[in-house]
Amino acid sequence: MILKLLKNRLKTNPLTTQMMIAGTISGSGDCVAQYWTGNKTWDKVRTARFAFLASCFMVPTVNVWYKLLDKLQGSTKLGLVVKRVMIDQLCFSPVFNAAMLFNLRFLQFQSAEKSIEMLKEDWFNIWTSSLKVWPTVALINFYFMPIQYRITINQIVSFFWNSYLSYSTQKPIDHIEQFY
Repeated sequence: MILKLLKNRLKTNPLTTQMMIAGTISGSGDCVAQYWTGNKTWDKVRTARFAFLASCFMVPTVNVWYKLLDKLQGSTKLGLVVKRVMIDQLCFSPVFNAAMLFNLRFLQFQSAEKSIEMLKEDWFNIWTSSLKVWPTVALINFYFMPIQYRITINQIVSFFWNSYLSYSTQKPIDHIEQFY
């Protein structure tokens, strides 16, 4: 019943449905990260930040990216999939990870300068860690999944990835430069 409803929603309103799924999964991943780190109280603002970033930045960006990758041509299915994975992981992933980290810090009310400084500290570790997970997900996605399910598959894996990302990026901030 739920899968049928989800399938219908992905056909009729794919972007909105993917945004709702992403926000829910990302927020849940942050809750798990908070629990793992022993937070005594639930930081609802932090969870909302992760949910917002996933649903309003990640999904629309990746949606457009997957449509662009789907236009690539190849002589064999496997060759095309390998091409898509290589372009995805070597061209898109480094820039996307940097944008996610910058936006996350910006949503924490860090100044642009502080966001960039923190991005420089975290980016390489996050990106190299992503290379241990996402190429396999991309390979499965591009080989087996129709385009309308790829972001949903990403979000299932993202539950664990976002828990890691939340844990890795939520170190205490010594000096918060506020916008106001």
